[in-house]
Amino acid sequence: MPVQTLTRAPDLSDLSALAEIVTEHDAIEVIVGLPRHLRGGEGVSAKGARKYARRLKKLVPDVRVAMVDERLTSNQAHARLRASGIPEYEHRSVIDQVAAQIILEQALELERMSGRAPGEEIILETSEGANR
Repeated sequence: MPVQTLTRAPDLSDLSALAEIVTEHDAIEVIVGLPRHLRGGEGVSAKGARKYARRLKKLVPDVRVAMVDERLTSNQAHARLRASGIPEYEHRSVIDQVAAQIILEQALELERMSGRAPGEEIILETSEGANR
């Protein structure tokens, strides 16, 4: 379940805050959105998301961290907000929260339908271990 929306911070304080939330709630899994291009390729944003997920995994090594495709979730979030009667000009303040909720819903549905954990799990190489 979504707990809180954190804003990315240049000093990575958001990463520490996320690790604290994960620990505080005894989370067993964290889903990180993977921003792919419509044709499935990955660009700069995807590389940044992967780096973020690896850094998180180092902070919470016993928790499964997985990347889940987030293509079109912003469009779905806008549609959901419009359907809820929220004016377009108010979307900006909550669009990331709604998109994150959709990413999580899709991951849970995929797991329910397939019986497998969703997404691409982040596995640290020995040289990337939690103590580094």
